[in-house]
Amino acid sequence: MIRFLLLIGLIILVGYNIVLSLESSDTLLIYSALMSTHTISLFALSWFIFKPRKMGEISNDLVSVIIPIYNQSSMIKKVIASVDASTYKNIEIIAVNDGSTDGTKETLRNLKNKFSRLFVVQKKNGGKRKAIATGFYMSKGKYVVLIDSDSIIDKHAIEEIVKTFEANPTVGGVAGHGKVLNAGKNLLTKCQDTWYDYAFNIRKSFESIFGCVLCCSGCLAAYRRETIARYIPYWIQSKITNSDDRDLTTYAIASPWAKKELAPVSQQLLESMSKYDDAEDRGLTAQTMVDWETVYLPTAIVYTEVPDSLTKYLKQQIRWKKGYIRSNFFVSAFFWRKNPLMATIFYLDLMTTFTAPLIVLSVYFYAPFILGAYWITISYIAGQLFLGFVAGLDYKLRDGETKNWTYKPLMNLFTSVVISWMLLPALMTYTKNQWLTR
Repeated sequence: MIRFLLLIGLIILVGYNIVLSLESSDTLLIYSALMSTHTISLFALSWFIFKPRKMGEISNDLVSVIIPIYNQSSMIKKVIASVDASTYKNIEIIAVNDGSTDGTKETLRNLKNKFSRLFVVQKKNGGKRKAIATGFYMSKGKYVVLIDSDSIIDKHAIEEIVKTFEANPTVGGVAGHGKVLNAGKNLLTKCQDTWYDYAFNIRKSFESIFGCVLCCSGCLAAYRRETIARYIPYWIQSKITNSDDRDLTTYAIASPWAKKELAPVSQQLLESMSKYDDAEDRGLTAQTMVDWETVYLPTAIVYTEVPDSLTKYLKQQIRWKKGYIRSNFFVSAFFWRKNPLMATIFYLDLMTTFTAPLIVLSVYFYAPFILGAYWITISYIAGQLFLGFVAGLDYKLRDGETKNWTYKPLMNLFTSVVISWMLLPALMTYTKNQWLTR
């Protein structure tokens, strides 16, 4: 009942903003107001339609857990210990040290004596995607689980993932549920805590309805081995040292039609995307999605560290923005063949990425100072705050222990005003490559 009332409130507020924009007769302001309508769809479908995929019987198939590592000597023991403590026991843990310089090498050497299922690979620095590829070629598992080196998984996570694969033969990729490990550290981490909850419980829930989760996030992603095996060689052959979880997602989504029949355009996009370490999770996920489904599993929980300073956070957002653009350029070549509603929202989101700075300028500068339409600006800010309140309250209703839900309105304003401008440095550094989880 509470969700229904909140949804009605969203519809009224968004409708009011649309009326104001129509009265202005300004195309950009009308577009800005209309873009809020797809957010209503996200809330409505994730709240009232989404259901996790059915679970099958537990199997005894080997699961390969690959952890690419760079300079994580202080945390890697906790990460590996969390995997070793899994309730699903038939696992191999492959830790790939990508030329760390902080003592990670020595730490892993000591951990090898403590964890019998741990295999350690020491290699020269080559980037995250090459570290994952090295681990993949060493692995033997039917299912491949990727975990960032700053992420700690719940002991039931791998078991839940295997049950999902076993019961759903069309599912090729599974995204776990990310929670913020250092949520209480400062204002920025508290705000990110609320963003993560929305990104997983609302956004990925919506995408999962259609079997089209666009990013099996690097903190915890799982794939059937065959869904990504054809893409991994691109990472080994590439001369540039970068990529991220988006790349793996992308490969999981793409059908043979997208990979071959769109050649040479899609082939060039695929090869280009494989050269960077800022979106390997999106890439693999997206390229699984047509041949296979990619789904969100809220019971596969992982706790991950987030940036605790504004400088680190903005660098992360620029990296993510570049990865988002790269992988979605590839996906856009075939995504129109998916569910019409899901495809429409996908293309609207992609378009909004490039128009967001114009929207900010039109709402915060053009409307009040050129048109004298101050009410449009006030109404837009009120809308962002109310959207944040709705998402935050939903977080609180699902997780009564959370203390950070009240920060979501602030996070909404910050992302709409500041993060939209990360498009510019992302485009300016589009060919620059680096990999860091934070």
